[in-house]
This record gives sequence, C-alpha cells and structure tokens, in this order.
Amino acid sequence: MKRFIIFIMPLLLIGCLSRELPQQNTFTGPMTIQKHILPEVVNPGTTYFVSVLLSGASADSVKLDVFRQSDSSPFVSYGLFDDGGNIHSHDGDQVAYDGYFSQNIVWTGEAGISLYRWRFTASDDNGRDSEPLEITVTSRRNSPPVLLAVQAPDSLPSGFEGELQFVAHVTDSNGTGDIAKVMYAAYKENMLNFADSLEFANDGVYVARMDKLFAIGKKGAYDLRFVAYDRSGGESEIVSKRVTIGNDAPQLLDFVHADSVQQPEEGKMVAFLITVRVDDDQTLLDVNEVKLEWKKPDGSYSLNSPFDLYDNGLPWNEDFNGWDDGWRGDENAGDGIYSITGIFDPAQPLGLYELTFYARDFVGNSSERVTRMITLYPREGN
Repeated sequence: MKRFIIFIMPLLLIGCLSRELPQQNTFTGPMTIQKHILPEVVNPGTTYFVSVLLSGASADSVKLDVFRQSDSSPFVSYGLFDDGGNIHSHDGDQVAYDGYFSQNIVWTGEAGISLYRWRFTASDDNGRDSEPLEITVTSRRNSPPVLLAVQAPDSLPSGFEGELQFVAHVTDSNGTGDIAKVMYAAYKENMLNFADSLEFANDGVYVARMDKLFAIGKKGAYDLRFVAYDRSGGESEIVSKRVTIGNDAPQLLDFVHADSVQQPEEGKMVAFLITVRVDDDQTLLDVNEVKLEWKKPDGSYSLNSPFDLYDNGLPWNEDFNGWDDGWRGDENAGDGIYSITGIFDPAQPLGLYELTFYARDFVGNSSERVTRMITLYPREGN
C-alpha cells in the first residue's frame, strides 16, 4: 500500500539560565488603574497576592494606602511593582513592564470585623497622578470551613448507566455564604491526575455529577481529596475517599472489505474500502486510535505499517492528496465506523495478505487483535 509522509520539524524551546529584565513598554492614552487580583475579605496574619493594571503611563510603582473606615490618614502603605520579581524578589510579579503591578501583602488588621478602604494611586514619569482606585475590604478573624461529610461511590464501573455523584456537606463559622468553592483532586501514587470543582446544590451541599463519559482517559484506583475554601482563602481539612474507576478496552465488531482482489493491469491500481466498527464503554470519545497492520505474502510488512483508520467522513483522493491529513475514504463522520482505502498496484506480490486490526483508548487499553485475510490473485492472461 502506498503512503505519503509529511515530516514535521520539532519546535525547540530553549530556556535561559538567567532571567533578563525585559525592555520597558511605552504607554499612551488616559492614565488609569484597574482591578486585577484583589481580595474582598482578608484575615489577619494571612498573605494575599494583590495586583492592579496601570494603563496609559509608565511608573516606578503603584502605591497602596490602607485606611480605617473613618480615618483620613493611612495606617499602613505598600508599594506594588511591575518588575517580574527581578528587583523586588518577593513581590510575586510575573512579567516585567506588562502594566500589571503586584505585591504579596501580609495583612495586619485588628481582630474582629472591620471595614478598610484600600486606595491605589500612581505617578508617572512626567509627574502626572492617576485617579485613585478605591475598594472596600472586610477584615475579620476567620475560621476555615469544615467538611462535615463526603459521599462517593467505591467504584465507577466501566460504561455505567445513568448518573453517579460525589456529595460534600460543608459548614462555615461565618455562614455558608462565606464558602467560595469545594474541590476534589484525584491522586494515583501521590501524583495528581485530575481535579475538578463541585457545584452548589443547596445550603452547604455541593455535588459533582458524572456519567460514563467521566471515565474517559481514567482507569484504576484513585485517592480523591476533597477540600472547601472560603472567601478569604481559608481551607478546610482534607477528606479523602478511595474510588476505583473502571475502563474496559475498545471492541472491534464488524469488518467490511473485499476477500480477494484481482491484480491490476500495468500502469493502473485498484482501490477498495476497508472498514471496522468500533465500540467503547465510555463512547467513541475514549477511542484514541484504530490501527491496521499490513503483512505481505512474503512475511514482510508494508512500508508505513501500521496504518491509521479514521472516522472523519473524509473521502480518499486518487492522487493521495490529503492522505496524511486523514483523507482515507471514510463515509460518515462519527458513526463508529473507521475506514481506510486499500491499494494494490501491479508490483505487489500475489498471494495471501494478513490484515491485523486493533484499537487503543486514552488510558492505553488495547482491543483484541483481529486478523483478516485478503487474496491478491493474478489478472487474466498471467
């Protein structure tokens, strides 16, 4: 079988051994400060990453003055910097001179619930002052949320029907309105594999709903670690659940192809469609690849074997245009029937060809290998 190959040169990513400070940008337009990452609630003794965007000017820093609600003079001030952490190594800024000014602030407000005014201002290189950006921040001694209970099934069978759920019951000393989110992270051998959030269901109850698609790319026993966060960044204790996710291999079900093909005349070739229907418990979205090994009568394999079969609805072109982009002769995209066009030319040896099919899913499960036979017999007069 003929196949055309496209060679793709890899892109090499070269990392520098030392960080260099980027060149400063030139800003034009109105000078304004906008919110980027700012807390709404702060807890004494906790560190917060604070960041604003300065546009229309360049400046050495952005000043943050913190006022008690009734005071006219700040009780503490901070500087925010746009240096990528090169000059002020602990400010948390990521990219120098991109307009984002940042600082890690250890909040030192009083105990009890208090309101503070945070005022951000900047002066540019020409002495212009920005309009201040002012926000109100609540300070309170905060206790983290508590995960009261977590329910999760012990196993998620391969291709299970209907819906299964993870359910978390959460409380917070400041009320359930202070709960920001509830998440779970799945670990295998202490390595993070995947993570997601639970959705709010009702007061203090959060739910993750799953169908059989959940197991795409997943298989085996996982340690699920659930944690709740409040609005000031407090974290609950972790609650762990052991869950086993089933994911069986794909199945090869129906094969359609010619059993025998007559050798074509000199200067010509004969093309015929080869298809196999594939099924997977987690739907076709879990099918990673379908392959065909092409073994000749002399025991050798065709160049570029194994070949890829496609379920993409793209036809085959006689000039092989698009072959390496999946134009293999498939008729209907997404119907579970994977296709390739087989080709014989007069130079191919006569005899029995072995076609071995297999499919793999996204966790590496391989289907049963199935071998089919096609005979290339001589044309009349030979």
